[in-house]
Order: sequence, then C-alpha cells, then structure tokens
Amino acid sequence: MIITLPFKTPTVNHLYWHRGNIKILTSEAKKIRQQITDIVIEYQSDILEQKKLEVDILIYENWLTKEQLVARKDIANREKFLIDSVFKALSIDDKFIFKTTMTKVQSIDKEQAVITINEYKEKKEEESELEVEMSK
Repeated sequence: MIITLPFKTPTVNHLYWHRGNIKILTSEAKKIRQQITDIVIEYQSDILEQKKLEVDILIYENWLTKEQLVARKDIANREKFLIDSVFKALSIDDKFIFKTTMTKVQSIDKEQAVITINEYKEKKEEESELEVEMSK
C-alpha cells in the first residue's frame, strides 16, 4: 500500500502545547491529522490486519540551505505523528510495525510524504548472523 500526503509534514515541535506534564495537540495539528485521515480513509487496510508490517516513509522537501549546506531539519521527530495519524485512519494498531525507515528526498518542487506499508518479511536467523559478520 502506498499513501501520498501532498503537503509538508509537520515536526513534533509544532504539534503540541504543554500543560504541566500533559501534551495536547494544537488546533493546527488536529487540522493536519484530519487532512491525513481524509486521504488515508480511501485505502483498504484489511489485507494488512493482524500482520507484521514494514513502513517506509519518504519525506520530499528542500533539505538544503541557500548555500547548499544541509539544513538543520530533523526527520526523526516527524515519524510518531505521521504513523499515529495514518494507522489510526486505517484502523490498524501500530504495534504491528516491526520495521520503519525514513528517508529525506531532496526536492525543491514539491513537499510531500510518501508512506509505503507492506507485510514484514522476517529474515532467517542465518541471514541476520551473516550480515553481522560482514559488518565487522
């Protein structure tokens, strides 16, 4: 399943306000979550129910400064809100995610997130041990 969100995805820094130890979604965050739901609700999720899942997220954005240096933009703090929003709309518990990858894609023309959800294929124990040995 491939889901495209045709807008810039927010960082955690812009999604919550705090009251003591309690985090509360801002009205902007609630609006973005609804936009995500409106897009994702059209996808069928029953083929993924009760299966181990793998999620790959591509974030298309301009990741460079005017000087062509890497901008101070953190990709990791976008993951939680995106996964929570998408999986809530799909009515799938995110506990079934066994692997997640996030990739920055340099793009000046468009800002979007492309989320691919597939059934997770576990590697055989021998393959995992071989990879560890080869990395030494």
